[in-house]
Amino acid sequence: KIDPLQVFKRVKKHKKNNDVTEIETLKEEILDDYTPCIHINWVKEGITQKTVNKFQLGYSFRRQRIIIPVRYWLTGELIGITGRTMVENFEEFDIPKYFAIKPYTKSNNLYGLYENYESIQRSGYVIVQESEKSVHKRHSRLDETCVAVGCHDVSDEQARILIGLNVEEIVICFDNDVDINHIRYTCEKFYHIRKVSYMYDKWELLKPKCSPADATNKIYEFLFKYRFIYDANEHNEYIKSLQALKD
Repeated sequence: KIDPLQVFKRVKKHKKNNDVTEIETLKEEILDDYTPCIHINWVKEGITQKTVNKFQLGYSFRRQRIIIPVRYWLTGELIGITGRTMVENFEEFDIPKYFAIKPYTKSNNLYGLYENYESIQRSGYVIVQESEKSVHKRHSRLDETCVAVGCHDVSDEQARILIGLNVEEIVICFDNDVDINHIRYTCEKFYHIRKVSYMYDKWELLKPKCSPADATNKIYEFLFKYRFIYDANEHNEYIKSLQALKD
């Protein structure tokens, strides 16, 4: 039998030790240690000065990293700093692509939500990306509807925040190397609670391991227009995939 309270139980379920009422904040002056600009490679990729200013992006010459301040989604307080390496062939040197210069709990926050909140409310939908850079790229193309989870997993707390936005639709937009069953698993967090959909490159328009945000605006808008609504059929496909794993 169907439990009519199941959808509410899924929203309520979370660990007490992840209580987000106690947020450690940083002093704004810490950003003065970094140059208020970005690496030329990001400029070539289309990230504009307007985006640099809004998200207060910077650069550390000593670390050779783009500096990404992270603000608490509700109040805008500075809670962390992430550095994105600009060293070429960083994998060969065992250098992490992203590094927490000032660590924070990613699973309790959504990057870009504080900055894009008003636009998301006006648009009536929110697009969930993986990386902070995807938020920057879309903002530079005048799209202020994106947030980032910092990986390709939406935590219970992040799901609660997204549901709490009370927008008409939540759109999952992960990189094209993420398995379709994992995308459906993510959509399950919102199924029967909010309208949820996902962008998926079944036409192979994107380069390997790329986000739709890395593509041209034309391709991105095409993928957005033909996004997949997570309905009963999609839900059944996900259930079938689970059964196949059991078999």
